[in-house]
Amino acid sequence: WKPPKSPNIKVNFDAAFKPNLRQSWLALAYVQALEFAMKMGLQHIKMEGDSRTTIVKAQKLALDRPQIGIHIEEIKRLATKFHFIYFQYVDTEANGVAHTIAKAGFPLTENHFQVEEVPKSAMEVVNRDRWLLGFPD
Repeated sequence: WKPPKSPNIKVNFDAAFKPNLRQSWLALAYVQALEFAMKMGLQHIKMEGDSRTTIVKAQKLALDRPQIGIHIEEIKRLATKFHFIYFQYVDTEANGVAHTIAKAGFPLTENHFQVEEVPKSAMEVVNRDRWLLGFPD
């Protein structure tokens, strides 16, 4: 892992799948991450997520099926608002902190964004990743 070069900011997004409901809100999580980045005043972002399908569809010019299409079109619209935006697929293991935060949000009934404080479970993943990459504590 390498941090993005200045002035770029990396924004990870993830929406964990709820197997009992057979639901995932990944495209909506992507939209909300873009909206949040805009509200934070970010203009140069690198979006990373573990849904190759959502990222590929967001980069295509063609329309998508109605269930996900409305969110894909919103992602495309929001992407035009940034000076620089780059979409990148990362596998689930590389997106572990975002995934852990998404799972921690299951019981919540409203949108929730993590900026400075993160759940203890996510900090455990951060510390494990730092150790694996050889970064000091």
